[in-house]
Amino acid sequence: MAKDKKPGKPIDEALVARKLAFARKLNWVCYGGLLLLFVVWNLFLGGSFKWWLLQTVPLLLVLPGLLKQRQRSYLWLCFILLLYITAGIVDVMMPTRGWQHGALTALSLILFVSSMMTSRWQVQLHNARTHVSL
Repeated sequence: MAKDKKPGKPIDEALVARKLAFARKLNWVCYGGLLLLFVVWNLFLGGSFKWWLLQTVPLLLVLPGLLKQRQRSYLWLCFILLLYITAGIVDVMMPTRGWQHGALTALSLILFVSSMMTSRWQVQLHNARTHVSL
């Protein structure tokens, strides 16, 4: 016997759309910040071209989907960012590391949360516009 679903709270489309717009802007700021950090880090602070490629290629893989605002691209970005967050936290704990590791951790964490929320709000807005109840 299937349980009857209770009707969910009505979603305020305008509020979700504003949250989504803010999250997308924050995504692009942090995404660009990470790419800029990798350029500065590897070209001016003693890194190498190989490290730059290793750091930027995973981020660039999801760029076409992000430009098309696809939900799956935001989800894949979250999975990729887990690697950056882990590496950043490990390096921040080492006393001889520079400021760039803290910046990597902060940008990665902010981008992770905003990408996760962007994905969620995209689904909510889509469901509200098509009148689908969760």
